[in-house]
Amino acid sequence: MNGKAKVHGAISVVNAIATGKGSALGISLETNAEVALHSDDLIQVIINDDLSEDSTLAKECFKIVRNKTSQTSGAKIVINSNIPIGKGLKSSSAAANAIILASLNAFDMKLPDLDVLNLSVEASKKSNVTITGAFDDAAASLLGGLVVTDNTNNELLSRNVIDNDLSILIHVPEQKNYTKNIVISDSHKFKSYVDSVFNIALDGNYLDAMTLNGMLYSEILKQSNDAAIFALKNHALAAGLSGTGPSVAAICRPGSESQILESWKSLGGNVISAKINNDKGM
Repeated sequence: MNGKAKVHGAISVVNAIATGKGSALGISLETNAEVALHSDDLIQVIINDDLSEDSTLAKECFKIVRNKTSQTSGAKIVINSNIPIGKGLKSSSAAANAIILASLNAFDMKLPDLDVLNLSVEASKKSNVTITGAFDDAAASLLGGLVVTDNTNNELLSRNVIDNDLSILIHVPEQKNYTKNIVISDSHKFKSYVDSVFNIALDGNYLDAMTLNGMLYSEILKQSNDAAIFALKNHALAAGLSGTGPSVAAICRPGSESQILESWKSLGGNVISAKINNDKGM
């Protein structure tokens, strides 16, 4: 049998590294996965038509679902995504969610959303692609909207639908930052500040939280915050580092995009335009 699934990417509102509590916002970039079962136990993975990409996460996702059945099937897993890998835009969480959903569909199984998220986090931890378990990223990717989470306990504290008329611009530098390679030895020094930003997000003020989070984590992770500063000077409602970088996301009203884009020209790299996503994966 074959199973298919589609989920979306996300941007950080509050990074959970320092405190174990986070917040993320779903965006319209998407990841599609297809799982085709076959009789032998071989698991083949093709990511964006590139066989050189690391397939550990994809295989773990499939095996976690297969272990819930009595079957020994192998699979061909094909992943297509317009979420850049290693850029802080939740590509790993999206891939995990999509493969788990597609695998469940292939085995003709259904699970509640929270169970899907727990499997996604488990696979991500086993594959060493996350520091905190990335429950916040996984929840925003699967459920859409603005999520606030306790990653330590895999708990969804709130989920809210956000005005999707707003525009999102993402400055994407050339380098990749893989979460598993990030050094966070100084993050504890900023814990009280990040806690305050988290409470701002929990109160619903995600725009201020996102901007303040970006300022803090740019310092914690020694990442440039120039793209955020330029965007804020040009009418962005919020701007900040996403994940562990290097991407910086800006949220603005329609009509402000051109000024922000002009301010980013001197920075090099690429720019992605997106919208807020409030839809669940399927």
